[in-house]
Amino acid sequence: MAFKERFGKWENWIAALAAVVILGLCAGVFFDYYYDLNDDVLMKDILAGVYTGTPEGHNIQMLWPVSALISLFYRIARGLPWYGLFLCLCHFGCIFLIVKRAVSLCRGIWGKAVIALTIGLFFGTVFLEHLIFAQYTVTCTLLGAAAAFLFYTTERCEEPSLFIRRNIPSVLLVALAYLIRTEMLLLILPMICVAGVARWGGEKKIFTRENAIKYFGVIGLILAGLLLGQALHMIAYGSGEWRTFTEFFNNRTELYDFQAPPVYEENKDFYESIGLSESEKILLDNYNFGIDDEIDEKMVGEIARYAGMLRKERTSFSENLIEKLKAYCYRFTHGAKAEGSDYPWNYIVIWGYASVFLMALPGRKEDQPFGENGYGKPSGRNLKNVWNIVWKLALLFLVRTGLWMYILWGERDPVRITHSLYLMELSILAAMAFEQWKQIEKAQTGRILAGISLAAALLLLGTVWPESVYKVTTEQQRREEVNASYRELYDYLSEPENKDNFYFIDVYSSVAYSEKMFENVDNSLDNYDIMGGWACKSPLWKKKLAAFGIDSVEQALKDREDVYFVRKTSEDMEWLCAYYEEHGTPVEAVLEKTVAGEFEIYSVRPKLK
Repeated sequence: MAFKERFGKWENWIAALAAVVILGLCAGVFFDYYYDLNDDVLMKDILAGVYTGTPEGHNIQMLWPVSALISLFYRIARGLPWYGLFLCLCHFGCIFLIVKRAVSLCRGIWGKAVIALTIGLFFGTVFLEHLIFAQYTVTCTLLGAAAAFLFYTTERCEEPSLFIRRNIPSVLLVALAYLIRTEMLLLILPMICVAGVARWGGEKKIFTRENAIKYFGVIGLILAGLLLGQALHMIAYGSGEWRTFTEFFNNRTELYDFQAPPVYEENKDFYESIGLSESEKILLDNYNFGIDDEIDEKMVGEIARYAGMLRKERTSFSENLIEKLKAYCYRFTHGAKAEGSDYPWNYIVIWGYASVFLMALPGRKEDQPFGENGYGKPSGRNLKNVWNIVWKLALLFLVRTGLWMYILWGERDPVRITHSLYLMELSILAAMAFEQWKQIEKAQTGRILAGISLAAALLLLGTVWPESVYKVTTEQQRREEVNASYRELYDYLSEPENKDNFYFIDVYSSVAYSEKMFENVDNSLDNYDIMGGWACKSPLWKKKLAAFGIDSVEQALKDREDVYFVRKTSEDMEWLCAYYEEHGTPVEAVLEKTVAGEFEIYSVRPKLK
């Protein structure tokens, strides 16, 4: 009783904080936090000043306002891992908000503890790999999922201004998600809209002036936040140089992420018509297009459009539709031992649909109004209540099917996107389940069904936990082994006798590297860069090269004695000599150094006649 009297009003905060602290400590003690991909490392390098020597607000992948804010912290304290701290703050902050809201919807200390344990167990098992190997696409979705959960479970009220104020956190989370990863937020936006429609559809009187003000007010604030962020971004990227690069970046994304450079021999006439030779086409295949100044936004755009046309001609609409529907059904329904399934995410979502439906069965009587505390008298089966949840589940499933078909159709389904879709869907299902619980918690049948559902969730998560921990442990060990040779290479490049040199690294030779967030943080300027990638040909790329006196990659690599080429021994390098040969300046590559038994450093010199 003493505890209740002293800390009762803080119990939700305490439960949420305890869940987040325990989860964060366990993850940090047993694992190291990583940037998931080399793309994430490059984003960090741009923000921290590793890339150009100065913390940059133009991060290319994120919208300018959030990039500028993070880079400002680097300018204030250059040596701290601000980007890693930002991602972790987003992750654990969202988990805190979700747990706090969830436990506030439960009565009794034990009920709150079980709910906090279940949510913590989910993020510590199924979501564990994304906590440890952070990727900004998943961060964006977690923000959107938290926003949808908070919005759907907002305490009901008739006063529009109060309702809108209560949903300011959801508005801010969606706006931040848009700034972090615009494309991903737009992908999950239909699900956020489902949450809005379902919540509005659950009002006692749907079509009223107050409800219109409430829901359109929240929608309006969200749109205003998105438009403001986009406007600031467009202003920041409004120079001619940035507009040209943005066109190149968008065309490059279309070519590599949704199409593929067509084979040269089979499409020789097309390539010759745009002035691209076979040796230059190889640069598109191995991503080392930074060496060729003639590969610009217009050329890449023409190739992307041509590749899209060929793709449409290869497969008929009906054949492609049937193929993608089969893949969609297979991934959603198959279990742990089925190759290519989305287990355990798919089973957890299936559990979510089943739980929400079952919890709708013991509904309240329609002639019993809600009391002051929001609860009606328990009753048996209520057909109207069942229908009210069925249409919401059907709408959610219809939208999720459309989104899945979209990504499968575009053959763009890495786990950072597929898991994000599952996370978004699960957050809405969880919100629906809590709303159903508010209506049935006083009915004995309702408590039994909710208990069975919760027990099933804990059992499933408990079954998944050992496999998830093993998976993350194995992946961390693999990364440590792979990164060892890269660290040796980068240590060599930064040695005093080499720091004034510049090294161009073959793109495929660099992709396996990932970096820890909080260990050996060094934000000083790097004297190397990959020869392609998504930052290539940007104003930042030009600024970096200018810091080392390089105007043209092709010329500097051939003519300067302090510029070198680096490749893994497993990667081909015949393309480099073939490129110079075709451009009328034959070269020879001289091996200068082998590092870690895997990397070879070459000087490229004009071939003597």
